[in-house]
Amino acid sequence: MACLAIAQDQPKLIVGVVVDQMRQDYLYRYWDKFGDEGFKRLINEGHLCKNAHFNFIPTHTGPGHATVYSGAQPKNHGIIANNWYERASGDMVNCVSDPDQSSVGSEGDQGKISPHRMLAPTLGDAIRISNQFKGKSIGISLKDRSAVLPIGHSGTAAYFIDHENGNFISSSYYMDELPKWMKTFNKQKHADRLSRDGWEPMLAIERYTESTADDTPYERVLTAEGRPVFPYDLPELNKEKGYYAFGTSPFGNTILRLLAEQAIINEDLGQDAFTDLLSISFSSPDLAGHVFGPQSIEVEDVYLRLDEEIARLLTSLDERVGKGEYLLFLTADHAAAPVHSYMKDNKIPAEYFDAKAFQEGMIAHLNEALGEAEWVLNYSNQQVFLNQDLMRSRKMEAKKVMEEVERYALSFRGVAGVLSTKQLQHPLPDDQFSTAAKNGWNQLRSGDIVIQYLPGWMQHDGQGTSHGSSYNYDSHVPIIFFGKGIAHGVTLDPVDVTQIAPTVSVAASIAFAMMSDREVISGALKH
Repeated sequence: MACLAIAQDQPKLIVGVVVDQMRQDYLYRYWDKFGDEGFKRLINEGHLCKNAHFNFIPTHTGPGHATVYSGAQPKNHGIIANNWYERASGDMVNCVSDPDQSSVGSEGDQGKISPHRMLAPTLGDAIRISNQFKGKSIGISLKDRSAVLPIGHSGTAAYFIDHENGNFISSSYYMDELPKWMKTFNKQKHADRLSRDGWEPMLAIERYTESTADDTPYERVLTAEGRPVFPYDLPELNKEKGYYAFGTSPFGNTILRLLAEQAIINEDLGQDAFTDLLSISFSSPDLAGHVFGPQSIEVEDVYLRLDEEIARLLTSLDERVGKGEYLLFLTADHAAAPVHSYMKDNKIPAEYFDAKAFQEGMIAHLNEALGEAEWVLNYSNQQVFLNQDLMRSRKMEAKKVMEEVERYALSFRGVAGVLSTKQLQHPLPDDQFSTAAKNGWNQLRSGDIVIQYLPGWMQHDGQGTSHGSSYNYDSHVPIIFFGKGIAHGVTLDPVDVTQIAPTVSVAASIAFAMMSDREVISGALKH
């Protein structure tokens, strides 16, 4: 009877929702304009963690998704950035690229991907292991990495958009050909249909009182000639820029919601005794944020429409799986900085960091201090990769080279701090940068020195925004639990995103992912 009770406590379906680049304060800022059945329903019936953060750097999409679903940090799961320098090959590699795979549903190379660079299993793997791989684990997103990393190594299927034609494709890692239902979905040309009437604001333009004016110098233009103002001619932009323009609009969220519904129906998710996982990563908020910035009307419009998509998704889950029969969590893979030119114009310190000048100056300084040589192999993700073979051949202590880099870096405008591998391998001061650098540093893959920029500084020009730092504007994200096994309420104590996976594991009565954090957010659970 006890075993039966535990089995009955397991949700039929676990739905993980990651909103790419969602700041926690968007919930507060847009609250009065949200409907009752989207974000408000999740919070009013579920459990909200208001003080949730990422505690590693860089706060990027790849490591964000890997961390949420593995319950581990980059120092353990190995996804240290979206792209990183690989010492063995001397090349930059993508977090999911895999030359041994081929595209499924496309003649291009976009589907040559897999989770093979991920060093840790995820919640998706734990769910499948728990039922002897009888359940399904499906990931969907506009971005390949956001579809692949959450479902881990044993995922059933990952689907992501082909920016050449707006269709969804996959990788030979998962299948030999697209299932019939996906082929049918692609034939319906949803991206073209949703783009047909362009992008008009959902509300009258004067009602977007939580945002700046429609036409500001803080936003990028999507066309060579034009202004960043409504309406946007999506059919024309799709021709010019491929379906990246479509993804920048709120309709990128719509197509993912439609795809999620079709996956639930056609894959019979949540319809048997074996728990399934559906991972949905809404990419459009990130694409819009990079172009327009967090203060823009465009980003507000994306979130007001996303609220409606979440409401429709919850209705579909209620009807297909059943109220109280599924467990859903919602979070983000990182947040975002305010546009630094906007901050400067309002007397808040912020600036553009010239990474090219920094790297050139660092190389010149090392050549002068140590002699002409290729001391630096790469500078990326605010990490310096030193030439270790050169140092060994010259019998030069790495410490001496690192000290020269530190001396130079701390004199460069915009640098706030420097940490070397030697420091990262020993106890560090308990401050935000030191903790984030240590958690994000992987001994097999990361650089020799980590650089911290001053608050508000970024390698991004004065239009649109970016992310990657340990500062609160990049790390503070929502965590919401909803559905089976979840207690209604609010957690105000600090929590870390690595706690999502173990909390879901306990709520669903399954084993933890192999490297998962063990700290459960107990207030979110009924039992």
